[in-house]
This record gives sequence, C-alpha cells and structure tokens, in this order.
Amino acid sequence: MAVGLITYDDTIRREDLLDIMGDVSPDETPLMTLFPSGAAKGSLHEWTKHNVSRPTSVRASVEGADATFSDLSQPTRENNVTQIIDRAIRISRTERKVNVAAMDDPYAFQKAEGLRLLKMDMEYAILNAVKASGASGVARQMNGIDAFITTNVTARNSGTSFSENELNSMVKDVWTNVNSDKVFDMILCTFPIKQKIAGFAANSTRYIDATERKLVNEVLVYESAGGSHRIFAHKDVRDSAGSTTVYGLREDLWRLAYLDQPMFTELAKIGDADRGQWVTEFTLEALEERASVKRTGYNQNG
Repeated sequence: MAVGLITYDDTIRREDLLDIMGDVSPDETPLMTLFPSGAAKGSLHEWTKHNVSRPTSVRASVEGADATFSDLSQPTRENNVTQIIDRAIRISRTERKVNVAAMDDPYAFQKAEGLRLLKMDMEYAILNAVKASGASGVARQMNGIDAFITTNVTARNSGTSFSENELNSMVKDVWTNVNSDKVFDMILCTFPIKQKIAGFAANSTRYIDATERKLVNEVLVYESAGGSHRIFAHKDVRDSAGSTTVYGLREDLWRLAYLDQPMFTELAKIGDADRGQWVTEFTLEALEERASVKRTGYNQNG
C-alpha cells in the first residue's frame, strides 16, 4: 500500500541532537577531601609513632630499696612509598576540527575528564592499594588504609549481619588500645550497611515533615559510649560475597603527602594528534593505625 513519504524513508532529514550532555558519573572522592595533606621529600616517606601499654599487674616497690631499671621504649619508624598515577589523553587533529555536540573542544573536554579519572584512581588507591617496592620494571605502590590497619582486625564468618552490637564491639576494640579521646570518629562502609546503621533503634530519628509529608529515618552520626562517629557510604569499600568490609577511622591520624601535586603536561606532538598527560606522585600517612579498626565478612545486604 502506498503511503507517500514517511520519516522512515527520508534519508535527508536533519539530525535532532541536543547541545546538552547528561553526566551522573560516580566521581566523588571524600577521602581526598577530608584527609589533610602535606609534602613528601622522597619516594620513601617516613614518620614516627609511639605507644605505651597499660599495666596488667599491680606494681609495688620495697621501702628503702635501690632503684631498679627496665628496658625503655623508643618511638618507632613507620613508612610508605610514593605512588605515581597518571592519565594520558590523545586527540586527533580531525576530531578537534569537526563539529561535535555539547563541547567546544574535545581536547579540553578530555583534559578535564582525565583529571576526574585521576582523582578517582587516587581515591581508590588511598583505600585499597597494597605496597610494592618498585623494583626495576615494577610500578611502585603504596599501602592504603586497608593494608595499614593490622591491630584491630576481625574476620567475621561469611554473610554475618552487621548489627548495633557489631558496631559497639568495634568501638570497644579500639577503646582498649588507645586514649579514650582517640577512638575512631568515622565509619566507612557500603551503602546497604549505612542503611542498616540508619535503622539502629538507639540512634535513629523518625519524624514526618508536616509541609513535605516525608518520613525521615536517617543517621549521619552514631553516638556510642566511645564517642561520635560520622557515617560515610563509600563506593570503593570492598563489597563482595564473603569479604564486605566496614572500617572505623580516626580522621586526624590519616594524611596525604605529595611528592608532586596533580599536574598536566602537554606532550610532544607525534603524528597527526595532540597529546597530554596528568600525573601525580603521593602517599598515605597512617600516623597511628591502632586508633582505627577493620572488620570483614559481612552480608552484602547489611
């Protein structure tokens, strides 16, 4: 049956392409924002730490006795290595000349995109990197938060539900090992576990907003017997069957040290394209990991 002309058969109709770009990329980097930063002077970065244990028995001295001496403890060195992270871009001459939607210059767009990717790479390393010394031909890699926490570590049976008792047990573990005012003040977890914490009866706030008619049940700060703990859901926390992890971090005892802040360098032109590279070199300082805690093995749904 003849239908005349419809759009399906029209080969010369113009495109309808908006000059707008939707972007909801999960690019947040809270640890880079929250942790203070300083400078590193070499690829091996060191600092000192010291801890005095509490007595476990009654001490008494004989009246009139001479002084007795025992070995004295000294501060110890801790270290991390600086890690190089880079993101390179290469855009052809032709691509920079053609008319593209939602951007003036693909090179400028990809340069900005490279920085965003670099920051996400850095955030992931801060949490998950494991030290590699950087022997010939091997990339040097720092220890991240997960690798640094060794004193207060508990592996739960796979699929254990996260509960208020679990959280308070984490607080107790750290409280036993540190001064009371140095217990972790930040909880880093997956989103389902943050939802679980938001439902803890002792700390939840439930009310109905009269104007917006919204039922609110949200916890941003958990108050335990050991202090206040801010709750952060983080996309880079390990979340796989049998190893879903929850961290308690003492924020002021974690720092970043930069040998080189993120910088962009235009690379020499080779062939028919423009090239550039973002690069940074930095490391993580764990000033005293015993004020933090790590527990693994929780149910992925909380």
